[in-house]
Amino acid sequence: MSSFFDMLITFVAVAEKGSFSAAARSLGKAQSGVSTTISNLEIDLGVELFDRTHRTPELTPAGRALLREA
Repeated sequence: MSSFFDMLITFVAVAEKGSFSAAARSLGKAQSGVSTTISNLEIDLGVELFDRTHRTPELTPAGRALLREA
């Protein structure tokens, strides 16, 4: 299980890179691992951080708020 700090690093990478796969490449992780980490972070926080209905993930209001604080 990832530490909260590791989850935040992954979250920031996805937000900055604009995709799970680009974040995975920059972090040296598998895309599935990045996706799982973000899902676990969303579960831990009780909010959706990314809207996944578009071609690329878009930050939700909660995601934007977390990014400002990260």
